Amino acid sequence: AVPSLQLAMKIAGSLYLIWLAIKIGRSGPPNLDISMARPNSFFGGAGIQWINPKGWAMGLGAAASFAALADGPLQLALLLGAVFGLAAALSLSLWCVAGTLLARLLKTERQWRALNIVLGLLLAASILQIWRPV
Repeated sequence: AVPSLQLAMKIAGSLYLIWLAIKIGRSGPPNLDISMARPNSFFGGAGIQWINPKGWAMGLGAAASFAALADGPLQLALLLGAVFGLAAALSLSLWCVAGTLLARLLKTERQWRALNIVLGLLLAASILQIWRPV
């Protein structure tokens, strides 16, 4: 491991998460305008992942942390792909169900703002884990 690179990634990741937490905390209710743009295609969504800083940070961190579990790069890629794929399927399913339920429960702008503040604070609190000594 390269300590200076690890520190730079921690700082950059923390700053990005703080910015994102502020954006989430200051946002209002979702835009329910039906004239919204058409969503990305599967390949469009997959292509944009190459510029996802959270994805890069997670992927590089996981590869560095779990490289000893694999005999080579192909086995590591398959292992991480399977684990991340399963985790994504489960977490996205739960997130969609929770979002649907919240959309039914939250009726006012004030309720949505309160939820967004809580979610922003939780995201900001997650930064502490980045700096926790190992």
